[in-house]
Amino acid sequence: MPLTVRDFMPEDLEFQMFVLDELADSLSDQGADVLKLTIGVPELPTPPAVLETMVEKLQDPAFVRRIYPEGIPELREAIADHYNHRYGARASAANVIVSAGTSPIFRNLFQLVSGPTMEIMIPRPYYALYRYCATLAGATVTYYDIDIETKRVDLESFERNFSPERTSLVVVNSPGNPLGNIVNAEEMAAIYKAVDGRAYILNDEIYNNTMFYDEFRSPLALFPESADTTIVTNSFSKGFRMYSKRVGFAILPPDLQRNMRVMQQHTQLCTDPCSQFAMIEALADEASPAELTERYRSRAEYTVDRLEGTGCEPVQAEGGFYALLRCGEWNGAHGFASSKELARDILERVHVAVVPGTDFGVPHDLRLAFCHARYEEGIDRLRAYFTGAAEVPSEAAGRLARA
Repeated sequence: MPLTVRDFMPEDLEFQMFVLDELADSLSDQGADVLKLTIGVPELPTPPAVLETMVEKLQDPAFVRRIYPEGIPELREAIADHYNHRYGARASAANVIVSAGTSPIFRNLFQLVSGPTMEIMIPRPYYALYRYCATLAGATVTYYDIDIETKRVDLESFERNFSPERTSLVVVNSPGNPLGNIVNAEEMAAIYKAVDGRAYILNDEIYNNTMFYDEFRSPLALFPESADTTIVTNSFSKGFRMYSKRVGFAILPPDLQRNMRVMQQHTQLCTDPCSQFAMIEALADEASPAELTERYRSRAEYTVDRLEGTGCEPVQAEGGFYALLRCGEWNGAHGFASSKELARDILERVHVAVVPGTDFGVPHDLRLAFCHARYEEGIDRLRAYFTGAAEVPSEAAGRLARA
């Protein structure tokens, strides 16, 4: 019998964010001064108190051997308390699951609640993980649109594409990646009304402590009557400034929590207990996320000020880690088939690495991550590129073509 591999469309679904990031590293290795606006990894350091707690626990031989597949009890309790006091939720530790980031949580949840003949509904623009996890679960992906210009949910597209018979899960991402949009309380209420308890609603809140202009409002507080169908996911990677520590969590109905616990018993075993315990310290620290939010709000506004009118038009982010540039007309005028080609040309000409919108369902657009200490210089280089003021650095010519 010949060997077979299930085809998950690697050409379509390979994460271009990592492709461009690696190309940028290759160019840097050759001596180029490359600014990477690719991955959403905060450039600010992990808060000292968090690191000190982590190191203390690493030196405790008994603590490093603590194995809790669903997360250590102290952190699960702290997460429930944080959401209850900060956002007005009514959660308990029995609702909380902790994992190595939120990506495996998505993978397992999609598998639990969906499958062939069923549909998972995601926003468009979307974070690529949603589409990929739905594909792994064998579900059909359907979309509801976010109007990119207004950043409002297209409720007509939601009602048109939601199926009471087939939709098992709806994903809401606020603040959104890549758009930086906020799903407001009125839009959230309309979504919950349309679903009417006939599907789970997964609220990806990973950027909820990087709101630029408003306070975050959680569906756990807005719709307590829908607790049996509401899922919240979040992580310490973003606003808490600990990307590589890989500690994420979900707050979910008890029946799903129990199933997730068993899945993690078999597939993950545990998340590092020392990193988990340090996250309790992170939850008590409001100053560090606030500092990062102020910095990224300034960068979002700088992006609009400098790039508006250049041909690749910036969308004003309301929160999160990213700016979206609308480059459809630019691509058409300059002969680029999609933003994949545009992103490589930008990298070669002005040494700025950005992410093609093909990762997010907007194939002619670009996403910029605010996470670089020289971000404003990167925007200035992009302005020079778009306005024709930039020249190809002689040492860069042809490098990416050979990569």
